[in-house]
Amino acid sequence: MPSKVIPIARFNIGDLVYLCGKPISEHYCIIGFSTNDSNQRVAILKAIFNDIDIIERPLSELKSLLIRGEL
Repeated sequence: MPSKVIPIARFNIGDLVYLCGKPISEHYCIIGFSTNDSNQRVAILKAIFNDIDIIERPLSELKSLLIRGEL
């Protein structure tokens, strides 16, 4: 039975994601949300396999790992 991809309208803290345009092997966990200088909502991301990599990215650049069955 093929898996069905359901679009995600919003993200939550604790969601596992990857970034558009980056290798899908780079996994992140959302640890918070913020607003950038352009008043755009961004996610604060912690790399899962890298202890020091914490970044901010717009929600439009995120893709969920769990709904696609990648993990």
